[in-house]
Amino acid sequence: MLRGHRDRLGDILSAIADIRADTKGMNLASFERNPAVVRSVLYSIGVIGEAVKAIDPDFKAAHPDIPWRAIAGIRDRIVHEYFRTNTRRIWDVVQDDLDPLEKALQSAIGGTASHCADSTSQCII
Repeated sequence: MLRGHRDRLGDILSAIADIRADTKGMNLASFERNPAVVRSVLYSIGVIGEAVKAIDPDFKAAHPDIPWRAIAGIRDRIVHEYFRTNTRRIWDVVQDDLDPLEKALQSAIGGTASHCADSTSQCII
């Protein structure tokens, strides 16, 4: 079964929600002391990056305000350079990058859905 853009964007939004739930009430020190939460967040960031890689290039081009390459890049660093994972940098992603990403994706979803020609054609997402 092929998964469309809406599915992939849903995966990203779900992973953001998982990260928020897993890190609720934490600060950097408590995050660093909890390896299970660190692994969970790393997995969720990996899901976000993998979903981004599967999104159609035309959709990405239509939304240049979203840092697609940077998102995929952090996934690649986590997966391929796992031995260099910097928990401070991961915490910064949790604190600084998730809200703007979520808002941009929600805007992209709302903006794109209106571009469907009619109820029988598929939307970009």
